[in-house]
Amino acid sequence: MSLETVSLLKCLSGVDGPSGYEDEALKLIEEKIKPYADVLKTSRLNTLIALKRGEGTKKLGIFAHVDELGFVVAKVEERGFIRLEPIGGVDPKVVLSQRIKIFTKQGVVSGVVGFLPPHLQKEDQRGKVPSFDDIFVDVSCSSLGEHVSVGDICVIEGECTELGSKVSGKALDNRASCAALILAAQNLQAIKNRADVYFIFSSQEEIAGPGAVSVAYELGLDEAIVVDVTHGNEKIPQFPQIKISEGPALAVGPVINREFYKALSDVAKRNGVKVQLEPTPGRSGTDTDEVQITGSGIKTALVSIPLMYMHTPVEVADPRDIEETARLIALASTI
Repeated sequence: MSLETVSLLKCLSGVDGPSGYEDEALKLIEEKIKPYADVLKTSRLNTLIALKRGEGTKKLGIFAHVDELGFVVAKVEERGFIRLEPIGGVDPKVVLSQRIKIFTKQGVVSGVVGFLPPHLQKEDQRGKVPSFDDIFVDVSCSSLGEHVSVGDICVIEGECTELGSKVSGKALDNRASCAALILAAQNLQAIKNRADVYFIFSSQEEIAGPGAVSVAYELGLDEAIVVDVTHGNEKIPQFPQIKISEGPALAVGPVINREFYKALSDVAKRNGVKVQLEPTPGRSGTDTDEVQITGSGIKTALVSIPLMYMHTPVEVADPRDIEETARLIALASTI
């Protein structure tokens, strides 16, 4: 694990970019990958494309979605309280007792999701799981609280920190994968890539948006690798456990091209890249599902970084898994 990888993860986790509002995160990623790209462009749907030219034998697209979970202000109540609706799959239990950052036209407003102390709760309230109908953000203490409007975008505040050899923070789904793409582009300075490699930082994945699939169609790719996260250290009876710190997981299943999967598996073995196997019997729940049926079809593989506590502000990843992922996807360009 290098300090550079840890620093990169902290930077990427620290910027805010909910689905459809990825501008700040994309600006940082562009700055980080620019030294390793021959061409940079942004699509109409706010997806960043960084091209590293090769021998032109084929076009390989490597995808990582940039967007994170967030909220939109749905209603402004009296006395400095606002209601939220989630952008993406947010469990309301995660929101309780959190600090919320609200982006208004007048500036950033800080609010808190308060919770009734146990001393004041009635018996029937103690076991109740709240929904978003029950959650309010208190902005009454902010000098800009009166400027909050319906439609303002919000995120949970969070700081990325080191936990021993791991890192913990918000938006590691999927900034961990974004870091892997940046490191892979850096690795290609020392590897001769046969394929023209398009590093694609896509928008709106958390809401099943068109960021990745629109670029896949535009570029006319021959092959694609989608890099995302998967559940690390979880015990699911019918599946093998994907372990954090044991390398990325290669998916195998109906949406994965068998020939491309085997080529990736073989190149990993030849070069000592540590990988795990993840059965994917149906849809993967990632951009893989749509990219592989774009146009007349694209040979697509899915590489997943193990992540603990997904879709919370304290997601945990191992930088060594991210570095191994970067090695694998860089080597994929030599196939």
